Amino acid sequence: MSQTSCSQESAVARAVRTGEWNETLEVHLRECAICRGVQEAARWMQALAPAAQRSAQSQNDLPDPQILWLRAQLSERQAAAERAQKVLRWVEVACVMAACAGLSIWLAWNWNGIGGEIADRLGWALFDAWPAFWANLYAYGPVNSPILFSSALAVISFVAIGVAYPLLARE
Repeated sequence: MSQTSCSQESAVARAVRTGEWNETLEVHLRECAICRGVQEAARWMQALAPAAQRSAQSQNDLPDPQILWLRAQLSERQAAAERAQKVLRWVEVACVMAACAGLSIWLAWNWNGIGGEIADRLGWALFDAWPAFWANLYAYGPVNSPILFSSALAVISFVAIGVAYPLLARE
């Protein structure tokens, strides 16, 4: 393979880049096939230049690598914290289950004494205290029953809120 070159090749390439052609160079271009090839190659490369400039601009639009690094570290820390929270949730569930199991075992072990006390207190509440409560309530008469009813409703509402709030506040 023989390589041929022309002394005007660099001048033709410069003229294609700048767009400044002189008359002698145009005459030479019509006569020299090598320089016509250089001109075609230079124009083809210039046609590729806008795409290369767009890709260079898109590379300039990339975010700062330090910010990307910090975001990656933050994401990694958040994932580690989520994993630790998941483990702590399971530990919490296990502790509650162990406490419930321990209470159940204690109740089963001491049921004879506890059952007797519960029966005594329940008998007192149902057969002694409840009739006395209604007798005292009846003594106030029907005039005060709306006040007593609304007071009882308020007490029940406060108790319900007191029980439900800790359960709802968790979520």
